[in-house]
Amino acid sequence: VIDQIRFVKTDLCVAENCVNVSKDQEIVLNLAARVTGIEYNRTHQAEMFEHNMLLQQLPLRAAHEVGVKRFIQVSTACIYPHDAIVPTPESEGTRGTPEPTNEGYGWSKRMGERLAEYYAQETDMEIGIVRPFNAYGPRDYYDVKTSHVIPALIKKVLDGDDPVVVWGSGNQTRVFVHAKDFAHGIKLLAEKYPYSDPVNVGHDDEISIKDLLAKILELTGLKRNVYYDTSMPEGYPRRAADTTKLKKVTGGFVPSISVEEGLA
Repeated sequence: VIDQIRFVKTDLCVAENCVNVSKDQEIVLNLAARVTGIEYNRTHQAEMFEHNMLLQQLPLRAAHEVGVKRFIQVSTACIYPHDAIVPTPESEGTRGTPEPTNEGYGWSKRMGERLAEYYAQETDMEIGIVRPFNAYGPRDYYDVKTSHVIPALIKKVLDGDDPVVVWGSGNQTRVFVHAKDFAHGIKLLAEKYPYSDPVNVGHDDEISIKDLLAKILELTGLKRNVYYDTSMPEGYPRRAADTTKLKKVTGGFVPSISVEEGLA
């Protein structure tokens, strides 16, 4: 398979580029997104909304124009409201508004899901919708201001920050799905559930940010003081996936790589 992979570096905010990379493809998995961390998201809501709308709208249109048979729209857990039921079922994705610190990004992904539903209704394309919960893994983007929590904390620890500053109390919890598990999950959903009915992909094990940082320090063998800045937003108090539908439609798939294994 590796020998048959072709890498193309292009800007998918340009319609012509989307057409060019979609030609002669039977299936398109759209993972393109402008993704950053809580600090950047909350101060660049317009940019996050506009950029991510383009990255959903243009690939969908291009896929339809060139005759792609099956399309998977990758959404996000950030569409869920701040007071969502935890573990969170897919039905919560249309209630209320996205969490305020991720509002622009969250609304763009809600709109992307709705657009995918319309394309499924009005065209011959088979379209699936996937909602990942905090994917991480090799070749992530390591920048304190714009990356997600795992690479941001690793960057702070390895750069020698002392104290390591963490926004919020550190008691906020998340589930993290390793890139290998996510790839397996999206492959199964593309094969078995190409319907415009969103499906969560997340790990069943919930962990606090405080415990996550402790694991990073343990694995690196480094000692750092930690300062929890409770004057800063911490996002969702809890965020965990209800994976009932994922297990049902894939025949029992569950992400299996633990945070400890994934970080190591």
